[in-house]
Amino acid sequence: MKSKEKNIQLIPSGNTKVVIILEHELTMFTIEKIKSKIIDAFQQYDFIDLNLKKVHNMDLTFVQLLYSLKVSAQKLNKKIVFKADMPDDLRSLFENSDLNKILV
Repeated sequence: MKSKEKNIQLIPSGNTKVVIILEHELTMFTIEKIKSKIIDAFQQYDFIDLNLKKVHNMDLTFVQLLYSLKVSAQKLNKKIVFKADMPDDLRSLFENSDLNKILV
């Protein structure tokens, strides 16, 4: 079942894997709907491909969510892979603040 909202798409791939695509504005104004869908998928699947595409804006609330997912995946023996297609200014911010380690 494919779920599509303004900022999130969930694309299951078999019984154990899901691709989560996050797009556009990823801020405290959009996190509530997105967070609950990500947590549901995280509980249901063992392999998560999380793709950031066409991101125009991201704030600390989303960075914290991504970090939390990474730490939780390690604790629960789940596999999470981040792929980020961000504009140069946002990518530079991640690199200069050393936050790019979250996406590795």
